Amino acid sequence: MDLDPICGEITYGLERIAGFLQDVDSIYDIVWAVEPDTGKRVTYGEMRLAEEEQFTAYSFDYADVGSLWKHLGLYEAECLALLERAKGLFAAESKADELEMKRFPVLGAYELALKCSHVFNLLDARGAISVTERVGVMARIRTLVVGVAKAYVAQGEKLAAIDKAG
Repeated sequence: MDLDPICGEITYGLERIAGFLQDVDSIYDIVWAVEPDTGKRVTYGEMRLAEEEQFTAYSFDYADVGSLWKHLGLYEAECLALLERAKGLFAAESKADELEMKRFPVLGAYELALKCSHVFNLLDARGAISVTERVGVMARIRTLVVGVAKAYVAQGEKLAAIDKAG
């Protein structure tokens, strides 16, 4: 699909951009908020450091590799099932009604694809993906994402055609 404008990916998170704009050396020193009554500055570290430490520990030390592989398989299967249903629902010859097309959970499929990507990152953090597996798993996730993008466009086109005809 051609995109206009062509999309780009920001490789730095918002925290790094905020750190640059606030001229701080650590993301934990970023001003998260200023209390309106007192003017007290609350930092990113005060708000998010404990969370960051726990998620890091989970990702690198606690996440169960066997369970992660199961989750990946389950999320992938559910996403693929939704995408298969979307193909029939949004096909040119489909007789589905507007409400059914509007309510079809393309965004649910998107969420499942994101979960697959997240589980991949957890497996990678745990050192559970070999070089050979890495390429294959990334290709599987790419297939999901491409399928979601196509379903999203098809849903929009079908609904636009219904609005135009109605």
